[in-house]
Amino acid sequence: MEVARLSIGGMHCSACSSTIEKNLLKLESIKNVKINVVSGKAKISHENSINTQEIINLINSYGFSALVDNSKELEIKYINDLKKRFFVAVPCFLVIFILHMSGWHSSMSAFLQLLFASFVQFYCAYPFYKASLSVFKTKSADMNVLIALGTSVAYFYSLYLFFYDFGDGYYFEGSSSIICFVLFGEYIKSKAKKNANDELGLLTQILPQKARILKDNNQTFIDISDIKKGDKCLVIGGEKIPLDGVILSGEAEVSSTHINGEEMPRNLKVGDLVVAGSVVYHGEIMVESTKDSSEFFVYEMLDLLELSHVKKPKIGILADKIASIFVPLVLLISVVAFMFWVSIGYSPIFALSIAACILVVSCPCALGLAVPLAIVCASIRAKRDDILIKTPEIYEKTKDIKYIAFDKTGTLTRGEIMVKDFFILESSCDQLEILKIAKAMQENNPHPIAKAILNFTNNYESCTLDKKEYFVAKGIKASVRGEEYYFGALDWVCSQVNCEFSGARNNAVAFGNSSKIIAVFYLSDSIRDEAYDVVKWLKRENITPVILSGDNEESVRNVAKELKIDEFYFNLTPAKKVEKIIELNKSGGVCFVGDGINDALALKEASFGISFVGATELAKEVGDVLLLKNSLKGIVSVFKISKQTLKNIQQNLFFAYIYNIVLIPVAFGILYPFGILLTPTLAGMAMAFSSISVVSNALRILRFNL
Repeated sequence: MEVARLSIGGMHCSACSSTIEKNLLKLESIKNVKINVVSGKAKISHENSINTQEIINLINSYGFSALVDNSKELEIKYINDLKKRFFVAVPCFLVIFILHMSGWHSSMSAFLQLLFASFVQFYCAYPFYKASLSVFKTKSADMNVLIALGTSVAYFYSLYLFFYDFGDGYYFEGSSSIICFVLFGEYIKSKAKKNANDELGLLTQILPQKARILKDNNQTFIDISDIKKGDKCLVIGGEKIPLDGVILSGEAEVSSTHINGEEMPRNLKVGDLVVAGSVVYHGEIMVESTKDSSEFFVYEMLDLLELSHVKKPKIGILADKIASIFVPLVLLISVVAFMFWVSIGYSPIFALSIAACILVVSCPCALGLAVPLAIVCASIRAKRDDILIKTPEIYEKTKDIKYIAFDKTGTLTRGEIMVKDFFILESSCDQLEILKIAKAMQENNPHPIAKAILNFTNNYESCTLDKKEYFVAKGIKASVRGEEYYFGALDWVCSQVNCEFSGARNNAVAFGNSSKIIAVFYLSDSIRDEAYDVVKWLKRENITPVILSGDNEESVRNVAKELKIDEFYFNLTPAKKVEKIIELNKSGGVCFVGDGINDALALKEASFGISFVGATELAKEVGDVLLLKNSLKGIVSVFKISKQTLKNIQQNLFFAYIYNIVLIPVAFGILYPFGILLTPTLAGMAMAFSSISVVSNALRILRFNL
């Protein structure tokens, strides 16, 4: 079994990816197809009886374009082509519009409108025509068919009028305007997709560029992409670990925040496993790679992210079904109408007018505007509240959310270690002197605990040390005016000063001299102020808050207790977080809120993910919602805006459907016995009115008061 990784261009919606999947899977040699319609990435498992180039040829025959996924060529080419066609369409449309509205009804005006409209119709709209022709091969109608049909109706009926009597009533401006707006929307969407794909590459930036490899007792630096299983790498304090492997020798204090979310580094020794991208604070270790570079955890996560968005939302599936039924149904009705009126004795010209009315009045402008315009208005309204909603499916998904799963560090908490309490155990010791020595011992130390101590002693001057010595994962020994002091892990300080400590030990670091412990600092990660109110609001809305954290049990339990969150999980790897989300999802939709690289998979696996502007670059990109203020209150706003938007979308769809249900029979001529007949001009006006009603309703979202 082989796997073809492709980039596919020209997909506008989930119906496009469905067309490709359905037709490829008809072949026995193709076993599995996964397509991310947002990124354009495809992963196709196939037998040796068919090769990658043959699969590419098949996809091209469906009206799309495909390339092997090792190049940005297809994506860039498609975007540049859209841009070029758009900038041709706009001036042509402006000329047509001016001539149409000027009242200059002459053969020259009609000829110029026809000329420029032909450029727009057959050059600018060519990608949509090309893709829509695949309906004859795939037997599936998608948005390309709707676009091509809607514009062709107006253009070819106007062409008929042009050759018939050079009169007015042309629809050249209608067909041209539709093409302009569709090209612009597709260009903006494709640019956004490209930026999102580029940002996925940020995941690999957490890795160093080079690795110090030992071969035949010699050190050599190689690119991490050249690392093979079994290679031995030396990593010293201050460096990032460039590979996934096992420690062969040495001992070091290592932080793997990008994997487990735990802010506290761990002391690792021989036999412990390490993950590429982890930071060595102190110490020196020899690591043997357990994988080839292409199999490193970071790259596996990137692969999962690129192909994770293959599920189709309910509203997308409904739109696909409507598109596949609506288009042929309208064509059938128009043909039936033409044949009916001719059969009862009316002229072909009259029957053609009836058929044209049906096609014009059923042009899916209002139906096409119903959802996207409401989403655009909702996105603008959300932006006013410093919320960036990047995935339109959010507006539908919020109503099904039963759980909100929070990462702890940097989400419910601020993600920074701080000194919560400070106690002096020896009353004879001077507090000022203790803090001066403590500050001096922690200066120029990159350790997160050192930063917490320095922040706590920020208003004090440091003293001068005679000497200072680091002990990996234990602490610091220093001399001041001939006396020795120890600052670090409580157990280590106790062993150095040969004394016992009977007080609380959790999250404590100690300061002592050669004979006793003098002071204790208690550390914690502070909870966000707004977290309390947000948790209360969620409970009122019958949404259950859950904590999914890679941090230790004690830290997670303390935060859960403080916020009154009953369900919490700790020591979770990124994969375990995903498993918990899948488990919770059996009882209802799950929203995940996180801010770290280690949260990326969970953000994608959840019904939707929320991240913060202060999060890691990757988390900001893969999250469906980005809160532009580092405040949890934005979560409440997301749910309120989504509820209002979904209601607005339902109203818009009602207007659009009622419009078609009522006016198609009228256009057919059902009221003609009563002297009422819809002309193509009135059909065009009715079509415009339906769009205006949908637009006006959607604009109400902008005035929604949160």
